Amino acid sequence: MRFSSLDFLAGLMIVVAVAARAAAQEGSPLPMQIRPDQGLRPLVEEAAGRSATIRDLIDRLEHLDVTVYIRLSALMPSDLDGRVGLLATATEHRYLVIELARDRPKIVQMSTLGHELFHATEIAAEPAVINARTLAAHYASIGVRTRNSGGYQMFETQAAAAAGERARQELITKRVRTVHGT
Repeated sequence: MRFSSLDFLAGLMIVVAVAARAAAQEGSPLPMQIRPDQGLRPLVEEAAGRSATIRDLIDRLEHLDVTVYIRLSALMPSDLDGRVGLLATATEHRYLVIELARDRPKIVQMSTLGHELFHATEIAAEPAVINARTLAAHYASIGVRTRNSGGYQMFETQAAAAAGERARQELITKRVRTVHGT
């Protein structure tokens, strides 16, 4: 098989892009499957450093067939601190998005992250969840419906609520580790 100089350049650009992406992640405690918006990365890294529950959930997600985007939402209902949803399915891989309420205290955002990461593991553990219909069916079987309005269904599981509470307890009892160890 012959390659032209354009083929070589295209291949080189792909290698450089992959290397740059790996370098950007190098030194980061977050795996490639966890993708917070740029401004949220410090919050997610701090939460993972202070909460063993959050760290464990991130580690579990690293080995599952999902990519989890994390972003802030200014349009969150006042009685909701966060939510997770299925963005898309591509072949065997699924893309989820966790939205955290923008106007909440940092500790609430971090403990909500733990709660929603648990939901992400629940979704990732069920390969049949590939669209909104199968997502709703899955949660109808493992949780309870908490809301059904405007075409949106929301569910809760006791396990996710417990994970969020465990994360909150860990976050309030463990100080942030700094470079100087204070």
